[in-house]
Amino acid sequence: MMFGLCGLIFAGLGCFSTHLGSGIIGNVGVYNYSPSVIELGTVKQYWWCGYAANPAKSSQVTDSVQYLSIDMATGNTKGPKTVLAETPGSWDSKYLCNPKVIQGVFDDPLGDGQSFQYAMYYVGTSDGITNNIGVAFSKDGIHWKKYPQPIIKAPPATGYGVGQPALYNVDHKATIRMFYEESTSTTRHVAAISTDGVHFTMQGVLTTLGLDPDCPNPSWGDMAYDPTTGYWYAAFNMTFREPSTTGNVAEQGQLGIELYKIPDSALLTGSTPWQQLDTVDTNLTGFESNFIAALVHDPYGNVNVGAYPAIQMYVSVSAPQPPWDASPVVAAQSTSPSNWVIAPEQWTPNSPLMPLYRYVNNHVHEVTTGWIDPSGGFHEQSLLGHLYQSPQQGASMALYGCKRGNRDYFVSLDSACEGQRILGRDGYGYSQAVAGLNLVALYRCSTDHDHFVSQDPKCEGQTTDELLGYFVR
Repeated sequence: MMFGLCGLIFAGLGCFSTHLGSGIIGNVGVYNYSPSVIELGTVKQYWWCGYAANPAKSSQVTDSVQYLSIDMATGNTKGPKTVLAETPGSWDSKYLCNPKVIQGVFDDPLGDGQSFQYAMYYVGTSDGITNNIGVAFSKDGIHWKKYPQPIIKAPPATGYGVGQPALYNVDHKATIRMFYEESTSTTRHVAAISTDGVHFTMQGVLTTLGLDPDCPNPSWGDMAYDPTTGYWYAAFNMTFREPSTTGNVAEQGQLGIELYKIPDSALLTGSTPWQQLDTVDTNLTGFESNFIAALVHDPYGNVNVGAYPAIQMYVSVSAPQPPWDASPVVAAQSTSPSNWVIAPEQWTPNSPLMPLYRYVNNHVHEVTTGWIDPSGGFHEQSLLGHLYQSPQQGASMALYGCKRGNRDYFVSLDSACEGQRILGRDGYGYSQAVAGLNLVALYRCSTDHDHFVSQDPKCEGQTTDELLGYFVR
């Protein structure tokens, strides 16, 4: 199984399930991640990397590409089923993963006189270390024929190689723009173009201007285009948690993803920086890992489908959510690949403010803009204010959700959560009062066993730790 910048092998099989609840997609008990999603009318087609037996070599049970289609109007489904796997003795004989699918008109790409409607770009390796990108073609999205050689090869240097292709069909025929990840000692994202879907020419390297400075050299999941506005959207992965904060258990899957957009004219030049739009992380979802997201798009790579102008995503997550009082070790163990499934998320423009609530149960407080364990006995105690979901309106000070030990939830201005376990980003506010804005000052408070946040500078008779900042009332 290819994951992040390294290869992992996970053993164990489970039964198939098309829905795991709340729109979650995957096969129970085995890993499901790195999706590709096409929406046409009421039908969504999904391809993803999953654990299954290789139809061409039954003794090989590792990576495969899984397929599922769902008619959202009728509920009719096809799959899930294995539609692509390793080819014994070939360049992709060891692992095969990270599928991305696009539609078009591909005339005779394999030299056999056949034309195809679908192209799948995927990552494979023969040694389990160095990754290359290949392509397969299909007439129905289910039955595939591979091009025999990789079409993007790893550079001649040590490292992961190339992977995570993202696709756009320029002319609705065979002119494909591909954006892919190239990782040696650092990670960069490369733009390339082809007129036949097979032979690609490099165009340049995507700018990093405007990306999260707390996440240098980020990996990513997907890109897609909005022809109405001329913007590209991209889902980048956040960092891994430091093992020192997770009981020295190395988590498998980053803590979150960040959604960005950038004008087409600035994609390679950086004349306009990436604009952060949203964060999907543990703070928001409750899942310990949230990584490698797919943007839902039409057959050609445009986001103008379904809920548009909302941007739909499917995120690889580790489910279920750890309970509210899980230890750092238990939370980290929940990221095991056997728990990986694919969950829907959505960003809606022009809805930038998120309420910051204070909750309490019989033991502790929790302050968050995101998920609360429904089995934890929490009830809402107060609405403290509102945070922006991204830097805007002059609000650029981030507030983070953190946890110390099993039960002590707290918020912090430190992106590293003061050396404790990070849950994610609550949102953005102001470091100073701003005249003319209806803002409220918030304070971090502590008791003898937990933390909370208050509008009262005296912390309601408890200890005042610090002024956090100013937030929309």
